[in-house]
Amino acid sequence: MQKKPKKNPKLKVIQHKDSLYATFDGQRLWSLDKVAYKIMELCDGKKTVGEIVEILVRKTGLPKEPLEKVVKEVLENLSKVNFIIWV
Repeated sequence: MQKKPKKNPKLKVIQHKDSLYATFDGQRLWSLDKVAYKIMELCDGKKTVGEIVEILVRKTGLPKEPLEKVVKEVLENLSKVNFIIWV
């Protein structure tokens, strides 16, 4: 069975003006880029990486191969800082 990405339930995303920030405790903030946020929004623990890519292909009209590479890189980076977990 393929693991699926899920936004860490302890993570909170805060929007301030035109910027996005992520925090676990309200004390320490990380700037979150909009592409990473859009990908993270789709991480519900139910969709596979492939399904997330397909949704983004439909929404953006971008070619699948380069988009898939970006999605995998973003998910890897989000995973390293525990913004997403794999279920």
